[in-house]
Amino acid sequence: MSNVHPFPAGGKSARPSRKKRKRLTAYGPALLLQDIDSQPVDVLDAIIQAGSLYLEQAGQEPTADDLAVPCAQFLQTIHGMNALTEAANVLIYEAQRYPELTDQEAVDWLVQRTKATHKVMRKLDKMLPTNEFILSSDSFGPDFMAEYATNAAMLVVSYFADDLLTYYDENFIQTKKDRRKTMMLDYRDAYREVIQDCQIHINAHGFLLKELASAQRALNKVMKEL
Repeated sequence: MSNVHPFPAGGKSARPSRKKRKRLTAYGPALLLQDIDSQPVDVLDAIIQAGSLYLEQAGQEPTADDLAVPCAQFLQTIHGMNALTEAANVLIYEAQRYPELTDQEAVDWLVQRTKATHKVMRKLDKMLPTNEFILSSDSFGPDFMAEYATNAAMLVVSYFADDLLTYYDENFIQTKKDRRKTMMLDYRDAYREVIQDCQIHINAHGFLLKELASAQRALNKVMKEL
């Protein structure tokens, strides 16, 4: 896809006006939480790195390999969603370990947002044409469906990432458990820029779908009269 800005990689700031940082550690010490296997996880960094799985190459010109696998960006977005889900699971597990320190309504909201994201992604996955069908078709229809599904997936998953950062901000940044506020803000801005770009294209897709549906109804009416 070439309709969104590339996600900042390697710990670079999302805002050009801010001073660039060479390492994520330049933002401050990492806060490590335990996952269900008692392994330490830097959840904030995990949310950021999930974006690099599907957004780093989004603004670049497609290569020959990319053209041969038109659904590749969608699959990369699934990888991003899976990484974000793992981060969400760590946050949920942390809340279960310390229920007296966590707003249960916020945790329930996070669980529902995770389920809703997976539900929409399953729907998009079902409508996505296969690579073989797209490449063998003489119609632009399969390409349009793949573009729509990919844009929608990137929008939904980026919203999920923004939700995770909102939860993390309220529970760890604002409480001073994690001092990397600037890091959180930088990458929240980056995700929100992706959301804005994808929303613009989804709105354009919606207009085209509406016009196609109207034209199809008119065509069906004419065909019945012939």
